[in-house]
Amino acid sequence: MRELWIGGEALAGGSESADVIDPASEDVVGQAAQGAPGDVDRAVAAAKLAFNDWRRVPASERAGMLHEIARKLRDRLEAIASDLTLETGRTLRKNRGYVAFTAECFDTYAELARHTRGRVIPSPEPGQLSLVLKTPLGVVACIVPWNYPLLLLAWKVAPALAAGNTVVIKPASYTPWITLGLAQVFDHLPRGVVNIVAGSGRDVGERLIRHPDVRMIAFTGSTEVGQHIMRTAADDVKRLNLELGGKDPLIVCADADLDAASRACVWGAFLNAGQVCTSIERVFVEGSLSGDFIERVVDLTGSLVIGPGMDPRTEITPMIRAGERKKVMAKIEAAASAGAEILTGGGIPDGLDRGFFLEPTVLTGVSDKMALM
Repeated sequence: MRELWIGGEALAGGSESADVIDPASEDVVGQAAQGAPGDVDRAVAAAKLAFNDWRRVPASERAGMLHEIARKLRDRLEAIASDLTLETGRTLRKNRGYVAFTAECFDTYAELARHTRGRVIPSPEPGQLSLVLKTPLGVVACIVPWNYPLLLLAWKVAPALAAGNTVVIKPASYTPWITLGLAQVFDHLPRGVVNIVAGSGRDVGERLIRHPDVRMIAFTGSTEVGQHIMRTAADDVKRLNLELGGKDPLIVCADADLDAASRACVWGAFLNAGQVCTSIERVFVEGSLSGDFIERVVDLTGSLVIGPGMDPRTEITPMIRAGERKKVMAKIEAAASAGAEILTGGGIPDGLDRGFFLEPTVLTGVSDKMALM
């Protein structure tokens, strides 16, 4: 079982452990400790205590420690990429790239830490020196989603640490395994600088966003939860960094290269089984091009290889859970009942009865009155 990481120690957590599910097989591949509100309190207290010293660590030393995180990620690239595939279902070749990208993120912020402390601005009076100094806030809550649990963690944690803040990380309930495993990547940092508490949004997430000693919340997730965090943070005037839901169109104009546009459409729509906040979810095509464009997209979509992420031939991987697949299928079925036409896909692939697979799907005739739109 992978344990919580609080104050530089591995702890079992105050709630019953959770199964780690492989979306491609539905098998249990591990156990992840689950925290309770008391674990959040301990993590925030450890981070607050560590902040007093961490904020005073010279920028060059902080930079060196962030570079060390990057080095450890690269040294463990294959193992971390495999864990990502087991937990998220995404292809191993993509996950290798995401681990490398994550390491680059820590390297980038390591160097930014050296020379972005402040600036000199023109003085209003002769003989005066005017400075702008950037100072860290304190404890930052980093709440990470399940679709990109490593990369979106780095985009929160790396800048927070580089600026001299300490962090408490809460992974998504579907993907605690990879995040708890990162304790070995952070274990060279002073105790309490990085803390990881897995658990439910109701218990762990809610306590974290309401904790009076948390001074900033960095969150990626749904718009509804983001709105709740914004309302809650107002009580203590916490700083916020919110990356919320998207609804992203592709617009194909009359002068478009149809081969390039159709390939971009299929890649942008079905990457990570469509589970991306910036994925293409609706397409508007100039009328004179629509027939040729649709034909290209349908042909490309129908040729995609569906399977587990460990198979090097796979292009379309499973969705994260059966419940998420059920939501999408319900919208597809409702749209078809209301007059939309399914041109390809829409069901569970033949021969893949286990795992949360869904055929990549193309529909036409979808109106803005349909939930699918």
